[in-house]
Amino acid sequence: MTELMEQLRIDAAQRPVSGEEESDDNLVRLWQDELREAREKLEVYRSDASASRAFGADVRHTQAVLESLPARIATRRAEIAYEQWAQETFAGLEEIPVSSMDRSFASIRKEYLTVLAPELAIAIPKKSHLWADWSVWNFKRHRLDRAKALPAEAVHRARGSLTHFDRLEVWQAVGTADPWLVGVVRTPNGRERFYLVYDWGVETSAGRDALR
Repeated sequence: MTELMEQLRIDAAQRPVSGEEESDDNLVRLWQDELREAREKLEVYRSDASASRAFGADVRHTQAVLESLPARIATRRAEIAYEQWAQETFAGLEEIPVSSMDRSFASIRKEYLTVLAPELAIAIPKKSHLWADWSVWNFKRHRLDRAKALPAEAVHRARGSLTHFDRLEVWQAVGTADPWLVGVVRTPNGRERFYLVYDWGVETSAGRDALR
C-alpha cells in the first residue's frame, strides 16, 4: 500500500499543475486560479522595481503562494485518485467516520454509529448509562497480526481487499463484547482512513444478505 500511495503522489506531481483534468474538483480549480493570479502579480512586481519595494510584504507572500500551491494541487489530485481507487477496491465496505483518536482509542460520534452499526447503537445503552451523556463513543484499538486466522465471513466480505490495507486492527466498543475487524489505509496526504471489514456482533456489518 505504501508503494501505491507513493505512486499516486508521483503521478500527480508529474502532471502540469495548470492543466485542466476531468477529475479536478472545485478546490483544485480554485488553487489554479490563485496560482495564475500570483504569477501575474509577480510579473508586475518584477517589471516595476518601485512597486516591488513599496509592497515588499505582498511580494514575499506572492512568492510563497507560488512555491506552495503546486504541491497542494498535486497532493489534492493524488487524494482524488485515491478516492476513485478506494471506491472500487473497498466497494461494499463502510468507511468509519472517526472524530478523534489516539494510540489506544478511537471515538465515533453517536449519530454516525447509529447509521454504521445500528445493532451496536441499540445494545450499548442497555449496558452503559454513559450513552445518554456522551456525544461520542470510544473504541479500544488492538493491532492484529496478519498471521492470525481471520473469520471466513470476514475474508469473503472483504473480497480480496484485505491485502490493500496497511494494517488490520480489532476495535472493541467500550462496554460491549463483540469487536470489529477494521482495515487501515494511509492515504497520499498522510491521513489514515478506516474501513469496517467485519462485525462479530452480526453476520456482517453491512449487506449481510449478500452472503446468503
